[in-house]
Amino acid sequence: MAKFERGMGEKLVEALSKHDLFKSKLMEDIQNGKVFFAIRPGYGSFYMKGRSLFKYKSNRFSSHQKFVFIPKNSKGSYINEKDLRNLVPISDFVEGYERIKECAERYAEPEAMEVSALYKFAPHTGNLDERYFLVDIEVGFDAANDTDEEKGERKADRIDILLYDNELRKLLFCEAKRYSNAEIKVSGDAAPKVLEQLTRYDGQIKKNKKAILAEYTKAFKEYNALMGTKLNPPKDIVEKCGLYIFGFNRSGQQELRSCFDKNKNFYGRKCKIIGNTDNDTVEKIYKSLI
Repeated sequence: MAKFERGMGEKLVEALSKHDLFKSKLMEDIQNGKVFFAIRPGYGSFYMKGRSLFKYKSNRFSSHQKFVFIPKNSKGSYINEKDLRNLVPISDFVEGYERIKECAERYAEPEAMEVSALYKFAPHTGNLDERYFLVDIEVGFDAANDTDEEKGERKADRIDILLYDNELRKLLFCEAKRYSNAEIKVSGDAAPKVLEQLTRYDGQIKKNKKAILAEYTKAFKEYNALMGTKLNPPKDIVEKCGLYIFGFNRSGQQELRSCFDKNKNFYGRKCKIIGNTDNDTVEKIYKSLI
C-alpha cells in the first residue's frame, strides 16, 4: 500500500514563488477564489471548477493538452473541418492564461463546479484572521485491495474536500454530493450507496491518521511560505467523514429532510445540506459535521 504523502519540498516551493505565471496570474485568482492551489507529493496542482488547470513539477508548469489546443472564437464543444485552420496551440502559459481557463471550464462537471464555490475559503493573505478554511480537495488514498482495473474496480479512495479549524487545529474530511447523484438516493429498503462509501472513508482516516497529521504539518508549512498565510500545524482529525449535499430545489429539500432522523442525521451520518453552495461557508459546513 502506498504511503499517504504531501509536500513539494522547499526548493520547489521557492522556485514556484518566483515563477511569472504564479506571480502574475495564479496568485490573484487564488486570492479571489477562482483557483484552488493544492500541495501534492513532489508537485503542486492548481484547480479551476474541479479541473486541474496546471501542475508545477520539476521547476516547470504543465497543462492538459486539451486545454491548450483551442480554436479561436470557438462557441461549442465540437469543431468542423473549417475550424481546424484555427487550431493553434497556445505557446505561452502567461499569454494564453485566460484562454486556458475558458477551455478548462468547458470540461467542468456540475458537481465539481458547485464545490468550487468553496475555493474562496482557501487560506490567503486576505483572510488571515479567519478560523475555518478549505485546505485540500480530491484527497486520494490508496485502495490496495482493489487491483483489477479492467473490471472497473476501485484503485483509490478520493475524498472531495478537507476543512480545517485553525484554532483547534483539527481536520475534517467531507464527501460532497449533488442532489442528482444516484449514490444518495434511496431504492426500496436499501440504504443509499454513499453510506458504504463513507464507512470506507472512515477506515482510511483511522488507518492513516498519523501519516495525515504528519504530512499536512509539512504541507501547511510549505503553503504558509508560499502564500504568506498562518496555518497552524494540525494535531487532530474528526474521526468520521462528513457528508455535504447540495444542488436541490424546495421539493428536493423536503425529500432529503424525510431521510433525516430525530437527531438530524442522514441515515445516522452527520450531514449538511444546502440548495446553492454560493450561499454557504466552510465554517457552517464544519460546525454542522462535528
